[in-house]
Amino acid sequence: MIPSRGILAMWISIGACAAAAFWIADGVAPWNGDLGNAWHHYEYLAEGFLRGHTYLSVEPDPRLLELKDPYDPVANKPYRLWDASLYHGKYYLYYGPAPALALMLPWRVLTGHALPQRLAVGAFAVLGLAGLALLLREVRDRHFPRLPDAALGAIVIVAFHASWLPVALRRPSFWEMPIVSAVAFLWWSVYFLWKFHDTGGRARWAVGGGVALALLMGCRVTFVFSAVAIALLFLAPVPGPGAARRWGKALIAGSLAFAGGVGLLLYNHARFGSWLEFGQSYQLWGAEYRGLHFFSLGNIPFNAHAYLLSLPQAGPYFPFLHPFWTDDRPEGYLGFEEIYGVVFMMPVHLAGLAACAWAWRHRAVLGARAAAVALAASVCASVFAGLILFSWGGACSRYSTELLAGWTVATSVGLMAVFGSEPGAGPGRLIRILTAAAACWSVACVWLASAEFRGFMARTNPRTYAALAHALDEPSQWWIHGKEIRFGPVDLVLRVPPSADGTRTVLMASGRPQRVNQLVLERVDADHVQLALVQNEFRVLESPELAVKGDRMHLRLEAPWLYPPPEHPYWDGVDPAVAHEFQTRFSLDWGSGGVHLHSTRSVDAVGFEPAVEGRPQDGTNSPYVETVRPVAPNP
Repeated sequence: MIPSRGILAMWISIGACAAAAFWIADGVAPWNGDLGNAWHHYEYLAEGFLRGHTYLSVEPDPRLLELKDPYDPVANKPYRLWDASLYHGKYYLYYGPAPALALMLPWRVLTGHALPQRLAVGAFAVLGLAGLALLLREVRDRHFPRLPDAALGAIVIVAFHASWLPVALRRPSFWEMPIVSAVAFLWWSVYFLWKFHDTGGRARWAVGGGVALALLMGCRVTFVFSAVAIALLFLAPVPGPGAARRWGKALIAGSLAFAGGVGLLLYNHARFGSWLEFGQSYQLWGAEYRGLHFFSLGNIPFNAHAYLLSLPQAGPYFPFLHPFWTDDRPEGYLGFEEIYGVVFMMPVHLAGLAACAWAWRHRAVLGARAAAVALAASVCASVFAGLILFSWGGACSRYSTELLAGWTVATSVGLMAVFGSEPGAGPGRLIRILTAAAACWSVACVWLASAEFRGFMARTNPRTYAALAHALDEPSQWWIHGKEIRFGPVDLVLRVPPSADGTRTVLMASGRPQRVNQLVLERVDADHVQLALVQNEFRVLESPELAVKGDRMHLRLEAPWLYPPPEHPYWDGVDPAVAHEFQTRFSLDWGSGGVHLHSTRSVDAVGFEPAVEGRPQDGTNSPYVETVRPVAPNP
């Protein structure tokens, strides 16, 4: 039997994305033995449900319960289950239970084995993409029949990347699980909404939509506004046969979604004795956040810029594009991690505007209203997500998936409108070329961001990472040779004027915020200072207390971050033992003495040279580096 039009290309694309999703997610398998971090929370929840209770199957450490204040992040650090909620001596999750109920518990019952959380996150990504692909195929068949099958398959692949899933899956922990599963149910709810209106209001599509909406809220309660909007859009009038009979069937979707919301409130009450308590009040934070306000309208301009318009930090080494960073944040802002601006990283999302324009132009065309309703639902999902996320007192990479999930539907339809419109009705050749270039750029940037995310790929898929870095870093090697850039130990002359005891000055830094190497000078007292080499907050090497004579110090520094990354072709031809020496040796020499050790506690440099603290321009009397001079040839 010959596959129907578009089926084969679509499933090939889904298969390719599924292979990528599971390969990325399964990369953290070596960390599976870390039972107290974030790799098993939903497995514990499914096991708890199987035993007939709502708390996790893992018991809190008795030493945690004996603490005077078990919610103190400093005191509970050795004993806590990361970010779980502790209530009456039991652990709970502050996220919804739907991922465990919909997939992990049935798997456990049917197979007798726990479904690893990392693979469950990958499975939800693939299941969601399948729903989106079905929607796109049917919209293509209905409205863009000129679009080739191969182009439809390519759009499915672009959608997988435009949703930011390859980045979110890089850390398939319990923070990513509710977001990825919610995206899956969102895409299926939009598909059922489309089918309901496109088929004249059949009840089975309303049932499917209502169940998907209930599970959507059960994964991530922040989607409640999107769920309400989609439920109301089942009631949207769409001209055609049987329009008057759709109201009763449309109410099925709303009723099931409402039942799911009530069930979520009952679940909260059963756990915490409160309808609206999801567990955040009892959360074991990694920092002291109690008493802080998490939402503020004042955060909206900053977060909107960070998520949408911010620019990455560029570097010469793979993966080249590093997350946006600024210290100029709103008052009370909690912080952010791994944020990239959508417009720069994924300009393909501008195609979503083409979808909106197409829906507006065809608003009076019989048969096009179903697609318009599905697009309205998708856009509303991203608008409501943006309103919540932009007012939140922090920003995280995983939230980009939540923000972009709905708009990815619009982007995909927009790509079909660009490449599949009738002759003379669509954009010109130049627009198509630019759109194709934007799609390719977006896919490439998403993979670079996935490779960069928290340095995970270098540790979880080291061979692939090394091969890519070695090949793609070749142009920087040409630049190094052409400019005769020298790497290795440096001699420093430090100016150390009098300063207050306890003063801490970063003299040199390499890497980027959140993944940074530093040479730090700390004032001990009026006559003594101490030097330290630090990776993030970990002190790799430190000197004893050093007497300061006059206001100058001479120092020789050697550290791995004074060289290109280990995968760089710079090391080709260097004896591996010699290379290992340079890539692990930390050393501080100050004339009258020195300290050194070998350690892997270093993050890769993101530039040819480290940043150096020069003479203060504001006239402050703080230490700085007066001169820097290389002292050894390249290896």
